[in-house]
Amino acid sequence: MSGNNMHVEDAMTNKLAKIAVQIFVWLMPFVFAGLGWVVSMQLGEIKHLQAEQGEKLLQVTSDVQVLNAKLDTGVIWRLTELERRLNQVEQAQKVP
Repeated sequence: MSGNNMHVEDAMTNKLAKIAVQIFVWLMPFVFAGLGWVVSMQLGEIKHLQAEQGEKLLQVTSDVQVLNAKLDTGVIWRLTELERRLNQVEQAQKVP
């Protein structure tokens, strides 16, 4: 046999390699379970943060609506005052 085939046969009969593979096979379900737990915890935290951001967004939206209402009221008041002044100027021009 060639040199490469001998290394494969040696690896197949190596007791340390067999033990390592057996340990690896037995531990992998626990490793996958641990990784699954970590991922689920991270997803739960992400969902929690998204819920908090949603609440903050609702608060900001409410604040913007209040601000828009105040600005609209201010603009209407200003237009009313300008109209009143314009009427006064027109009245002054009509009376000689």
